[in-house]
Amino acid sequence: MVINRQAGRKTGFAICVSGAAFSLLSGCETTDPCALREAACVDVVLVGAQTDAMGQPIAYQGLSVSIYAPNMQGPSTNVQDQCAVNAMTMQGEVYGSELGPVGTTLATTQVPELQLMAPYSAAVQGKVTFQLPDSFNQLPDNPPATAIDSLTSDTAKVAELKQLRDSDPRAVRILVTQAGQSQSAWDSRCDEDLFSTDEWEMKQYYRVGQNQYIGVMAVLAGAMTSNP
Repeated sequence: MVINRQAGRKTGFAICVSGAAFSLLSGCETTDPCALREAACVDVVLVGAQTDAMGQPIAYQGLSVSIYAPNMQGPSTNVQDQCAVNAMTMQGEVYGSELGPVGTTLATTQVPELQLMAPYSAAVQGKVTFQLPDSFNQLPDNPPATAIDSLTSDTAKVAELKQLRDSDPRAVRILVTQAGQSQSAWDSRCDEDLFSTDEWEMKQYYRVGQNQYIGVMAVLAGAMTSNP
């Protein structure tokens, strides 16, 4: 399933289809601002499990996807990460108790239900596409690479990126929440907190540049499943 959103408003639905026939459309013109790189846009791909522990079909119900700009009104201060910790491994999880809002709300949408699209599908998946507001797209865009290129220490680079994450007006935080649950299904900040040094330097942190179109994969590790 694909859901398209423009600045938080529903603009249409489409069913995910793959096949060689679509190569015939490759030359078609489009007026989509995201495709034309005339807007700041985000694809959030929701990825769940394939079945439950017994091999039975599952569904994810009552999901919401929200994108926030934590620093749009100024740098964030005293941000307290609320990410869950695995009691067995003592490692952090990609979800936590933060349910939002966390800063200026850029876009939000409901995903009533996700199911396996076909018996051979590797996992339950869905995609939500957001066109972020013009007010966000017009913010100054200073890529973080310019701030860390002169640093020679990996430790210094990661420390600088973490500071920028809490001050860059174009930084975003994405939360996937589920109705009736006290923890998120996925939190981009919790995902960042699990980055290795190499990932910090390659991925940096979740941000959307001017007229940039990014893709994000949200693994629904904190979501509850039900019978379809």
